[in-house]
Amino acid sequence: MAIYTPKGLKIRLPLKYAFALMGRLYPRVNPFAVLKTTEGIDSLPSLFTCVSALMTCGFKLDPLACGAIILAAGVSGILITMNGFFIIPGIVGASTLFSYMSGYGIYLAAMAIVAYVIIGTWGVVAVGGALFASFILRQLIELHFAKSSLHSNGVVLTAAEVHFINAYRLHAHKLGVTTDVTMEESELSESNWVEVLEDLARNWPRVVRRFTDD
Repeated sequence: MAIYTPKGLKIRLPLKYAFALMGRLYPRVNPFAVLKTTEGIDSLPSLFTCVSALMTCGFKLDPLACGAIILAAGVSGILITMNGFFIIPGIVGASTLFSYMSGYGIYLAAMAIVAYVIIGTWGVVAVGGALFASFILRQLIELHFAKSSLHSNGVVLTAAEVHFINAYRLHAHKLGVTTDVTMEESELSESNWVEVLEDLARNWPRVVRRFTDD
């Protein structure tokens, strides 16, 4: 059974494993915070492309230069998230805040408007082309990582699972909890994680219904 984040990102991990992992952090970090951090990590490439688009257009760069910089920013964001290389202070927190408005077309509309007003039609073309190319490359990079995980671990881990694990590791590191995500059989006992699930169900029932109604 998969679990879902508040905005519907599907994490293909067994429920007992995911909640037992979050149970190591509970109650100092609640499960909703871990799931939102997962969404933040997933949104990081979009944050990079949005910021780079607004900056390049703001500096009135040539459309080709705008497109190249936006694409490079998007790919950088993808590689950072897939490798868990979060060395820029506050970057995950910023992308988590950004995730609250992503998925509604708000930042896409903002980029298009800024590009058109400052650069013109070719600015919109450059931004749109860079975003499309970034999307294609993201699919290819994530597919490569999924195949690599199958080859090395015998388990396919999509980007969503990688982001969830990295979200756990970020919180665990702050709390001084182990970042090793292997679980002992005793940790998977329902008594160890049911309180965490109940916390999420009590405070965010809509989120829990996403995966308990499967």
